[in-house]
Amino acid sequence: MMLRPPGGRLLPNRFRFRRHAAAYAASTVVLSTLQILTTGDWWNFWIMVPWGILLFVHYFVASAFDADEEWAADRVLDLQTSSYDFDHIGSIEKRIAKGDPSVSPHTERKR
Repeated sequence: MMLRPPGGRLLPNRFRFRRHAAAYAASTVVLSTLQILTTGDWWNFWIMVPWGILLFVHYFVASAFDADEEWAADRVLDLQTSSYDFDHIGSIEKRIAKGDPSVSPHTERKR
């Protein structure tokens, strides 16, 4: 199963991330072209790497705030149907159905 990104989009909508990514891509093309046509040195490295790190952080922050209930439900379903965890989830579901106190929150357990 392919898990969709938060918000259902590859690039999140929040905090103008798409504009930031487009500006980074356009600037990379322009600066790399200038670098190739002029000195041949890698002076644009010192501009693009820190900006790329900031874009990386921006992506994760925007993705975190772009997650919604539908994404969370998809993620839960994906985890429940994973083959490596399927037996464990089945065991938990059986214990819930039986009313086993080991699967209830500690605040709800009888003392």
